[in-house]
Amino acid sequence: MKSQGLRSVAAGTGLSVAATLLLLQLAAFLPGFAMPVQLLVLGVVVALAVSAPVCIVLMRQQLRIAALHGELAQAFKRLERTSRVDGMTGLINRDVFIEMTRDVMADRDGWLIVADVDHFKQINDDFGHGVGDRVLVAIGNTIQHNLRAGDLCGRLGGEEFGLFLHARSSREAHAAAERLRRAVEQLAVSTFAGGEVAPTLSLGVAATRGLSLPEAMRRADEALYDAKRQGRNRTVSAADPAADNHLRLVTSGKA
Repeated sequence: MKSQGLRSVAAGTGLSVAATLLLLQLAAFLPGFAMPVQLLVLGVVVALAVSAPVCIVLMRQQLRIAALHGELAQAFKRLERTSRVDGMTGLINRDVFIEMTRDVMADRDGWLIVADVDHFKQINDDFGHGVGDRVLVAIGNTIQHNLRAGDLCGRLGGEEFGLFLHARSSREAHAAAERLRRAVEQLAVSTFAGGEVAPTLSLGVAATRGLSLPEAMRRADEALYDAKRQGRNRTVSAADPAADNHLRLVTSGKA
């Protein structure tokens, strides 16, 4: 960029000198006007003295404008990332997760998982919000490390996370949720006092086949509440709605 600016200065100064010489040469053809060599030299010197500083100022302004454009582009990228990514965990935020999951569900079925950190309020109360933040970051990293290609994960808010999995069966989806639960169970998050916190997750799993996203989310939430009622630190899968419909049809046929 700087070398390009110097070339612009040289080009601008050269153009000014050339224009000055051209005007002086045209003036020399006027009747009764003699053009001494000293005047030509003086014209060149004046053109250089005026045009060079002006071109340098313009070059500096162009460089500054280019730098400002670069800073603006970087700021826009940061703003765009901030609007899409949860600043603490690095996961996509709730709005983006919902949007991406809805788009994926329009193309294929999958399994929705809602995960909640057990006794998170107690962690904050006992060890402080700073340790609670460490727990969320550690769980967010664990979720990302346990994802497969094509899976989605995001922070839904507070201590709640959402995942959308591609799996061949409900058993496979439940097993994936269990692997995540066990991975979180192995975490040991350090406190500021030198101790450790061992967080756990409760997870609700729901198939999305034949459901809208709000319906699938409701079923996953209900399964999560069941996991909490059963003692926490466990995975509960909602019944497959397609299987429920099949059972109802079979029952009706037998009747």
